[in-house]
Amino acid sequence: MATQPVAEHAWLQQLVGEWDVETVMTMPDGSTATSQGHESVTSLGGLWACSRGTMTMPDGDPMESYMALGYDVSFKEYRGCWYASASSHLWKYFGVLSEDKKMMTLNCEGPDMMNEGQTANYRDVIELIDGDTRTLTSFGEQPDGTWVQFMKATLTRTN
Repeated sequence: MATQPVAEHAWLQQLVGEWDVETVMTMPDGSTATSQGHESVTSLGGLWACSRGTMTMPDGDPMESYMALGYDVSFKEYRGCWYASASSHLWKYFGVLSEDKKMMTLNCEGPDMMNEGQTANYRDVIELIDGDTRTLTSFGEQPDGTWVQFMKATLTRTN
């Protein structure tokens, strides 16, 4: 018997639609770079929000990315993954929803961007601003346990 959507899945459906994306990235030297792109999010059985994004990297190269977010009824947590044409790493998310249901925090582990051959902890935070605007902010954990923002994307609904 197929899994039926529960209340936690309804939050994900707010992501479904077509979105223009404006991204600001902070480079290791402290400078910033901006890029534009587009994201298309569909629902898979009311259980998953599946996105396909296209954008331009700071060096001008195109990038394509895919994300799937769902709520795992067996483990009672949000789970997902992200992968892109610019990275060979499969980013596996474990997420929690804020009490006010405006923010989802997705934690993951991946290659340390500053130390080759090592891993680091990362965090993506999706914040619902209103029905037509949301942000995705990415943070990296520092050796002292603090979190530093290195990317913020603002997504505006186009449909």
